[in-house]
Amino acid sequence: MLDLLPEHVNRFRVSDHVITYCNAAWASLYQTTTERAVGTRLDGYLSPDEMDGLHCQLARLGPEQPMLVDVAPREKPGAVDRWIEWADRYLDCDEPEVLSIGRDVTSRHLAEMRLMESEARYRELADRSSDIVWRIIGHPVVRFDYLSPSVEHILGYTPDELMNDFELIDRMADGQSVELVRASLRGERVPARIDIRFRHADGSIVVGETSIQPVHDGLQGVTRDVTELRRLQAATAELAVRDPLTGLGNRRCFHSMLDAELERTESSGHPVAIAFVDLDGLKRVNDRFGHRAGDLVLQEAARRLQRVVTDADRLARLGGDEFAVVYDPSDPESADLLERLDAVLAEPVEVDAGVSVVCRGSIGQATTCVVGREPEDLLAAADEAMYAVKRARRGAPPRAD
Repeated sequence: MLDLLPEHVNRFRVSDHVITYCNAAWASLYQTTTERAVGTRLDGYLSPDEMDGLHCQLARLGPEQPMLVDVAPREKPGAVDRWIEWADRYLDCDEPEVLSIGRDVTSRHLAEMRLMESEARYRELADRSSDIVWRIIGHPVVRFDYLSPSVEHILGYTPDELMNDFELIDRMADGQSVELVRASLRGERVPARIDIRFRHADGSIVVGETSIQPVHDGLQGVTRDVTELRRLQAATAELAVRDPLTGLGNRRCFHSMLDAELERTESSGHPVAIAFVDLDGLKRVNDRFGHRAGDLVLQEAARRLQRVVTDADRLARLGGDEFAVVYDPSDPESADLLERLDAVLAEPVEVDAGVSVVCRGSIGQATTCVVGREPEDLLAAADEAMYAVKRARRGAPPRAD
């Protein structure tokens, strides 16, 4: 899907800026190929202006602020008066990475810079824009004073249809956004940029990123079709809380689940427990059979744990060979949970034709009844209980058949 997008998409490690993925559009932008780019440093492709933007973004990106749009469009490499706007998503995986999405915003950028120029110049630019450039006047009645021809391509209606029937917008756009537009016409302060969901003439939904600027007689602005971009960003947001190898929730997702469960049971005092699972001997599997075999063990362990845990959303991979389960220790169905987790992990895993390994799980438990309801204390106690089990087993190596 990413390879088919016109947006420029790349992914790189935070620690050393090494590119781990780029799509064809990104490679073409920097006059290379995806094969040549992957594994090289991002710094070797960026202009000084883009490097400034990269450093500004990385200074603010992190687990607490995982999504940022660069404050300014950056000039397209090797092209005059072409501009790219970069949006960056911080991926909180074992080795943090950043997913960057660049889109050509030349039309919007030029339109916004020159929107206050003469009417003739304004209309000349707007008519050529691939985005919808529009202007609404509020007197004597609310109506469109101008709509660029691109509205027909994006929304399926001609400029004349919308200019002759302003109420058509009420039927096309979501009610909350229409009310924001009307509030702005009344002089109320509204966000300068909003997403509006439109119903296309063919019935499909179009997401339009819309900038709104009050003028003396009404409003003017630019609307850009970001439907596919928003879908990509939604998928990226899901990636930020999912472990890509096993499909389970990651450490961030686990902490959110734990906090939510503790908050839900706070008033009732109902107990909450954590089962902390660490696979014994996974490093030996990696050393002896390779990381592909280790990944197979982790994926199979995740599948087996999901079969035991009744609600898959309460299971997460914390990183490396560690998993955790949030559960209700007073639930009869959880009475023998630790034994069942131990049993499914004790079975051999085939890592190659005729080659199987066993990586049992060292499992520690902690409950709010003993530790209290502080999430960090609860997790630390479960971790310590797990290490007690591991020490008791004296690090027995995995069995290879």
